[in-house]
Parts: sequence; structure tokens; C-alpha cells
Amino acid sequence: MIYAIGTHWGRADKDFRYYFHIGIGNFYDGWSTFIFKKICINIFKFDDYLHSMYGDYEERGLCMEELIIEKYGIEANKLIHELI
Repeated sequence: MIYAIGTHWGRADKDFRYYFHIGIGNFYDGWSTFIFKKICINIFKFDDYLHSMYGDYEERGLCMEELIIEKYGIEANKLIHELI
């Protein structure tokens, strides 16, 4: 699902909260949203959040995508791909 500007903000936030138990507003990227005309997150802020939750997962040999799948599942990873 593509989260178009305005019409799908509530749905994007609901889906994000379902998987990650935190609101999407914490990671919202206004510039990318404006440019791409779809709701986008700042992947760097989200990465910082994941590090605060799980430490330096790269030291365990995991990339962000692998960590998301391990901790939250494949559907959560698909959601992230929709939002970047």
C-alpha cells in the first residue's frame, strides 16, 4: 500500500503502531513526503531508534532489514520499505 499524502496518514500511523508500538510521527520526513507525494519516514532516525532499543546490532552481523525481520516480522519490513 502506498500511503498518499493526507488521505492515508491515519492508516500509516495505525500500521506503524501495530508493528513497532510507536507512532510514525517520531520518524516523519516532511521533505521526502513533499517530494515523493507519499508519507515517508527518516530512515536514519528510525535506525537511531532501533539502536536505542537493541544496541549495535551490526556488531552481531545484522543489517537493519534483518533486525526488523527478526524482531518484528516480514510484514513490518515491507511497511518500512513502503515508507522510505
